[in-house]
Amino acid sequence: MSAASHDVLTPPGAIDEFRRSWAALTAVTVGIAIGVGVLPTYVNGLVIPELEAEFGWSRTALSALPLIGSLIIVATAPVVGVVVDRFGVRIPAVSSLVAFAAGYFLLAYSNSSFGQYLLMFIVMYLLAAASTAVAFTRTINERYDRARGLALGIALSGAGVVGFLVPSVVGPVIADNWRTGYRILAVVILVCAVVVAALMPRRTVKTAAALPRHPGGRGLVLEIIRQPRFWRLAIAFLALALAVGGMLQHLFPMLRDAGVSASAAARTASLVGVAVIIARIVVGLLVDRFFAPRVAALVLVVSAAGYVALLAGGPAFAAFAGIGVGLASGAEVDIIGNLTSRYYAIESYGRVFGIFYATFFLGFGSSPLLVAWLHSLTSDYTLPIVISVALMLVAAALLFTAPRFPGEAPVDVTNDATVLPSAP
Repeated sequence: MSAASHDVLTPPGAIDEFRRSWAALTAVTVGIAIGVGVLPTYVNGLVIPELEAEFGWSRTALSALPLIGSLIIVATAPVVGVVVDRFGVRIPAVSSLVAFAAGYFLLAYSNSSFGQYLLMFIVMYLLAAASTAVAFTRTINERYDRARGLALGIALSGAGVVGFLVPSVVGPVIADNWRTGYRILAVVILVCAVVVAALMPRRTVKTAAALPRHPGGRGLVLEIIRQPRFWRLAIAFLALALAVGGMLQHLFPMLRDAGVSASAAARTASLVGVAVIIARIVVGLLVDRFFAPRVAALVLVVSAAGYVALLAGGPAFAAFAGIGVGLASGAEVDIIGNLTSRYYAIESYGRVFGIFYATFFLGFGSSPLLVAWLHSLTSDYTLPIVISVALMLVAAALLFTAPRFPGEAPVDVTNDATVLPSAP
């Protein structure tokens, strides 16, 4: 057996993986954190009161924007998966980040026409579609096997840094002048795009994690979506998204409505980012050592307890809700990426992860609108919180009872049996 084939079949140790691929991990971490799948999540809630005050747009209409953005991500995620499976990550991702920066810069010049704002918002999401975890996490799964969970956790923890910095640093700027806040975001995104372009590998690699390879694309995915396991995971991800998206988006307005000052509400919202960082690192470590679905289930139960604390104690317990939202948000995409890479072969990773990611974002984007609608019916957030707790527990139950991984090899999607690497 040649040395080259030995390198393909025998993965390096965890330390070696980090030593060899630190630049790729850095690029992915920055790209995901500043991309269209993360940054608007923390910005939209902060800008709602400012757009309401300046233009008189309704909270329900503004809460529909994340749904529209998520629907675009839902529609484009499978396409992005196909593109990066075929052409690599670097060029599509960097191009999308540049377009994303241009989008925020143009939004800063919006007038009182909600239609104009909506059109620019839609175009921004379409052009920035490849700046999500669908594209970036493929790089991690190509280069990490022994430390894949931790690498994914680190890569996705950048979103937690953004979740901490946006409310505490950009939030006051937006409160003073939201247009200036948007321009600052545009510059930051553009600088980060340069960093990603400099550090992102120009070629793909074939590691042990990438073996074995199955033929086909469309037919393979059709086999995958016929499996009960696929639907178990998809429903769990959808329930989790519905439970988290609305609470994350409405946490700041919820606290303001309860009489909490803007600065105190922003500090509480910043706890979400801290919890996201902690969750992604800790969950990443745990899923490299324990069965990932049960790790996720435990995190979701703890998150649900944070929601219950807010329900029982009111604004005084808002910090627990912020931590709960952050823990759930920190686990979600890490777990989706990890389970996709463990259950399915690498050549279908982009397609399958694209479908799961689209499912997640469908729920994540629709949840704020549903919460706003329930709030308009009941004039408070009690019912949305109760429903979110129930959905969180449903997701936890589905993941806790998920089937075991078939060893460390990917799954043969034609018969659900384990596929082992060919003998040398």
